[in-house]
Amino acid sequence: MKKRERTLLYRKFSKKIKQRAPECFYYKIPDTAGLGGKRPFDSILIVKGVPVAIEFKSAGDKTTAYQKECLSIFSKAGGIGLVYEDGNSMDLFITQLLALVNLNIINHSPLFYEQERRQ
Repeated sequence: MKKRERTLLYRKFSKKIKQRAPECFYYKIPDTAGLGGKRPFDSILIVKGVPVAIEFKSAGDKTTAYQKECLSIFSKAGGIGLVYEDGNSMDLFITQLLALVNLNIINHSPLFYEQERRQ
C-alpha cells in the first residue's frame, strides 16, 4: 500500500471511530522504518478504557511474524489486537471492534471475577 493510500485509510478510520465512539483516544504510530526501527502495529486506540492495537493491511498483504508477535503480546497483556484488511467493510470492522471492547469490559470487570469466586 502506498503511503498516500495508507494516510487516507488511517484518516478514514479515525473519522469513523470518533463518530461511533467520540470518547475514544486514537493514535497513529509514526513509521520508523527509515530510522532503522520496527513499528509493532500501525495504530493504538483506547475505547472505554480498553486498549486496542490495529494493523492495517492492503488487500493481499500479509502480517509479518514480528507484527503477529506484537499483537499477540498486546492481547495477552489485556488489550485487543486486530488486523484490518483494506477492501473489507470498515463499518463492519468498527462494529465488531466495539463489540469486542464491550466483551472485554464484561470479562475483565472485578464484579465478574467476584461472582466467579463465590460459586
